[in-house]
Amino acid sequence: MADVTLVSINNAIEATLGAAASLERSQSYDELTEGLHDVPLLQVYWEDLPLIDSDSTPGQTDRMVFASGEDARRQYTLTYFADLYAASRKEIGEDMGRLLPIVDEFITILEAQGCPPFGVEGVRTFQWSAKRVTFEYNKIKYVGARFTLHLRLF
Repeated sequence: MADVTLVSINNAIEATLGAAASLERSQSYDELTEGLHDVPLLQVYWEDLPLIDSDSTPGQTDRMVFASGEDARRQYTLTYFADLYAASRKEIGEDMGRLLPIVDEFITILEAQGCPPFGVEGVRTFQWSAKRVTFEYNKIKYVGARFTLHLRLF
């Protein structure tokens, strides 16, 4: 798992979802901007790594270790957000008309993921969810969706 990094996973998710034909632009963690100029836009960034207790005795945490000694591999679950900004907020019908086809495209891409997901060795499985969001970005409202991706590594 040494080759798997937060950066490599982030970039792989951005490259995979960013290939959606409906997008004008996509941004990985180090490309995020203060303003949004081209929508529909995707922004992908790491959000969470649950508490990892490295000083516990076996069986007292929710982690699992495979093998032993130097070959031991812990199981981690990482959370990433993939925020889709479909359009600046205007008319609800038009806004939803722009949003839903892109969400459908993302669903198709996510459902097509093979093993390893996003082409990253070390990522074994992933779960995802999505919800409609009205984002406020630099005092401008956007209709969009937040995809939450939970990736399991071991």
